[in-house]
Amino acid sequence: MKKDSRHGREAILSAAMRLFAEKGYAGASTREICEVAGITKPVLYYHFRSKEHLYQELMIDSFGQFHKVLLRASKVRGPFRQRLTRVVYDDLKSTLDDPVRVQFVFRMIFSPEGQRPYFNALENMESQREFFAGIFREGILAGEVDGDPRQLATFLMGMNLVLVLEHLFTGRPTLTRRNAEKIVGILLEGCCAK
Repeated sequence: MKKDSRHGREAILSAAMRLFAEKGYAGASTREICEVAGITKPVLYYHFRSKEHLYQELMIDSFGQFHKVLLRASKVRGPFRQRLTRVVYDDLKSTLDDPVRVQFVFRMIFSPEGQRPYFNALENMESQREFFAGIFREGILAGEVDGDPRQLATFLMGMNLVLVLEHLFTGRPTLTRRNAEKIVGILLEGCCAK
């Protein structure tokens, strides 16, 4: 692919993601995407068959990017608690690194049926839960944690989601390493008085 062609595709993806995040799928027109990307409609349709195809590519890429962050973080060596904290923090930090992507995904997932093309986000979230469950299985095998891996993964994902939403809605600095450590501490030690 030529440099200009690749640049055009990237400009389209960036513009569409921003507009879909701000206005939703139905509220963003192809004309507006072209204007913001600085390209013409024929260039848009050279890269994407339709607005729906563009949306699908963005969703696939977004979940792919989230998964890459988790994979990279999970490769860190060390004690289970340290590794889990790193994965949790990198997951939280991905929101700070790419807030428009996160806003786009939330906007699309929570859009009413009929206001966006179908995308099986549940399948992708289930894949993420299985990823976290796999980390917990490793900890169980090593004798460092006990419990149902899927339930532990669900708890972890729920706590991360609350911190991400709080940050997006309020701007509070909730996506910190300290909060990642707290989540992991509560998960591994419990919250009962001893």
